[in-house]
Amino acid sequence: MNTDNVWIVILLVIGIVGLSNLVMFAMVRRSRGTNFDWFKNMRGSVNQPFKSEDDSLDELRKRVGELSGQEKKDNE
Repeated sequence: MNTDNVWIVILLVIGIVGLSNLVMFAMVRRSRGTNFDWFKNMRGSVNQPFKSEDDSLDELRKRVGELSGQEKKDNE
């Protein structure tokens, strides 16, 4: 293996580790005043991952039911 490639790999690994540490540090500094509301939201989305889709489909079902009910009245 060429020594130039080894140094490039080492620098990339150090860069990735350093960048990830900076990102995590920034996340922690920003979240001090929020009392970890994002954690509660994430827990809710993990427990019910398809809630928003279910709500949308439920609304669509109700609207279709209303329209089909009106259609039946028109046909009578």
